[in-house]
Amino acid sequence: MTAADTSSNPSPLANARWLTAFAASAALFMALDALAIRGPWMPALKIVPIALLMAAARCDLHGTARTLILAALALSALGDVLLALDFPNQFVFGLGAFLLAQLTYAGNFLRAADFRCRRFWLRGLPVIVAALLLARLLLPAAGALALPVLVYLLAIVAMALCAAAHRGDSALLFAGAATFMASDTLIALNKFIVPLPLAGTAIMLTYYGAQLGILYGTGRAQA
Repeated sequence: MTAADTSSNPSPLANARWLTAFAASAALFMALDALAIRGPWMPALKIVPIALLMAAARCDLHGTARTLILAALALSALGDVLLALDFPNQFVFGLGAFLLAQLTYAGNFLRAADFRCRRFWLRGLPVIVAALLLARLLLPAAGALALPVLVYLLAIVAMALCAAAHRGDSALLFAGAATFMASDTLIALNKFIVPLPLAGTAIMLTYYGAQLGILYGTGRAQA
């Protein structure tokens, strides 16, 4: 590919129109959700931003990283749909889909991880402390869901720690992983501890931001 070809076909991640479409679709879903708009099309609208991320990943990433990121995004989209539907044990099924997504992300980050570096400890220690505090707060309140919540907590902490240990230019990637952990913390607090004001908007804002940060961060680290 020549330089002229590259300039005439910009990367989706560097394309302002693509970012505008991502932000607009995310904002539309959050606005309708905040207004308590319900309909059979809402789960599909919920995953439009994730579908745009998948399209960008196909264009911008390559090799094993692209395969794993696409798999993690697809599993996240599945989790989004399951959590948006109303059926018995939908929370557990949605949690399971996101559990697989976190493990897939962790596997991708682990390929370039160095757990002996000073940067890992500076990033990882706050993650471990936050996880211990969350476990102490959430597990007693989760009741019958304590075990699945614990398993998921371990998975997302593993994902964040693998991101923290990434050897490349990984500041944005780790920020995305930490934001994902914050988003899921909001879900847990809202479900098991106390209803939070504007919880749905805060959860989806941090969730979409986390997925975007991980994708951008993966591209930067891969470069």
